[in-house]
Amino acid sequence: MVATAGVWKKKCDALRTKRNSLFAAYTKDPQNISLAREIKALDDEIADCTQHVEQERRAEQRASSTAAKLLTTSK
Repeated sequence: MVATAGVWKKKCDALRTKRNSLFAAYTKDPQNISLAREIKALDDEIADCTQHVEQERRAEQRASSTAAKLLTTSK
């Protein structure tokens, strides 16, 4: 599960990098609607990636918590 979260985090970081470069261009030309749309689409993808990372972290925590409970009850 950690590997999956790592993959999502890398994708999210790549999207943020692209978004930041587009936003820099957009600040110089705020009338450019196509840039604004691209930025919005990237923001949506970043939100999805962030959600996946959080879900993976929660799943990992539950799995480690369950494993710890199994170890303590088997003693």
